[in-house]
Amino acid sequence: MKHLFAIIAVLFLASCGFHLKGMQSKHKLPEKNWYIEGGVLQQPLERALLAASGQIVRTPNSTPAQLRLIAFDSKKDIYTITRAAKLNEYLLSLRVTVQVYYNNLAWGEPMIVEIQRVMPYADSMILGKAEEEATIWREIHEDAADQIVRRLSFLGQP
Repeated sequence: MKHLFAIIAVLFLASCGFHLKGMQSKHKLPEKNWYIEGGVLQQPLERALLAASGQIVRTPNSTPAQLRLIAFDSKKDIYTITRAAKLNEYLLSLRVTVQVYYNNLAWGEPMIVEIQRVMPYADSMILGKAEEEATIWREIHEDAADQIVRRLSFLGQP
């Protein structure tokens, strides 16, 4: 009976159009081949572009479409403090500005992506919090790259 229920649930989810996040590209990129100057976001941008059915070109003269990281600003601020004046939460913020070029001419306005995450803090778990912070930063970078690639589909034709 449990197996029958599981099969019915899977068939229902498949028939209603449910897809796992990142498994299907919903947006069509205006260009197939891209050269990326992503700096810190190079790897996340490449993964996001490949997931959107784009191709990465390793030399800038091989394709007219280029994506360049203009500004990258990350901050870690105190978000909340307890009544006992102890740190309770941090606010991790990222602001990224990228510009898209086509044949070395600006294509659209610079794209600005801002992402914020709250990270709880506890003095008793300092070692675990360092690893958690690294994981949150990695997720923030991936989220920023996904948002940038999603916005590429709205550029229109050059």
